Amino acid sequence: MGFQQVSVGDLQGMATTAGKVLEQVRASAVVPDPSKAAPTFTSVAIAELCGIARDQLKYLTAKYDLPAGLKIAGSRAKAYSLEEAITFVQALAPHPERPLGKSGKVLTFCNHKNDVGKTSTAVALAQAMTLRGFRVLIIDCDVQGAATRLCGIGMERQAINAGSLMPYLRGDQPNLRYAVEPTYWHNLSLIPASSALLAAEFALPARAVQASGCRRWEVLANGIEALREDFDLIVIDTAPGLSQLTVNAIVAADGLTMCCPPDALEFAASVQFWRMCAELLATLPGAQDKKYDFVTIVYTKVQPGDAARLVKTWMARAYGAHIGSAEIPDSPVARAAATQGKTIYDLIRPEGGADAHRRYKEPLDRLADALMDALALAWDAKAKQTAPAVETQQYAARAA
Repeated sequence: MGFQQVSVGDLQGMATTAGKVLEQVRASAVVPDPSKAAPTFTSVAIAELCGIARDQLKYLTAKYDLPAGLKIAGSRAKAYSLEEAITFVQALAPHPERPLGKSGKVLTFCNHKNDVGKTSTAVALAQAMTLRGFRVLIIDCDVQGAATRLCGIGMERQAINAGSLMPYLRGDQPNLRYAVEPTYWHNLSLIPASSALLAAEFALPARAVQASGCRRWEVLANGIEALREDFDLIVIDTAPGLSQLTVNAIVAADGLTMCCPPDALEFAASVQFWRMCAELLATLPGAQDKKYDFVTIVYTKVQPGDAARLVKTWMARAYGAHIGSAEIPDSPVARAAATQGKTIYDLIRPEGGADAHRRYKEPLDRLADALMDALALAWDAKAKQTAPAVETQQYAARAA
């Protein structure tokens, strides 16, 4: 490797060449297109989602005119679309419904470090919440755009940045409604990232200078406000570190989640992040007295062994009640899904074996259930009681 002077033009040429190589790599990959299709569900999966016995599903389907599903050729089983699965959940499963007049909640994922499972957990959790009857929006604030790709949208299509945060951050739009895009996943929308987000570090201070009384750390919160009416949950995926855009996402949030592997260096980095975050918020007018509904640290990429167990004891002492109850393992299932641009909920069939699939998915389901409880508490909301849901609960009680 030689060292030589490089001009801006050279950088542009390098980027162009690298882009062509990336296109060639994608063209030869198993999944050449970032677009995705939603999974289908079996009757067993539908019953599990709704918390009912499989033999009750046929009866409730007929009585309450629920989706009949499509017969699978050569099999007695039926397949249901994602939208049909969510219809069953909304009819049969008890879940809190946002009361009239209550705003949707904002959950920001943040961390000082990269490669901690933050984005995959954020997107999987968003999908899991739709499977519990909620309307969810993901805002991708990371210029790398990993959440955007997991939602089936290629960043290349966002090159003109019309659908990113930037028009709003520059002051060209009154709020962020213009940027919301539907995704392949029912009830999950996205504000995608683009390379234009690199300019956010300059656009936010510039907007504060141009607009009298504008606080640059509250710009994103103001833009999100209108969207709280449209969505029950808004999940923000941030870039590693404490950029101005990440600080905006933290200020906008009602809850904060940090994904952190139980590793000594990751733990040290998490401590540094929270120290810097607290010190910074304490200096920002309007943010000094902010109260979050919750702050949760989730163990991710957990490996078996004494080292991980030791670090978990440190983290439990450090963060106490803020440690989440779910531990997401370092799993070959997760790696296999990632190579296909998928989350665990995208997988139609278990990969790496049913047990490995279950061990990875169950903690995410517990995390989603805990978040559902947190939303219910914040809204002071009770489980939605539809006629079939009541009948389902009565059936379960008799079975017990």
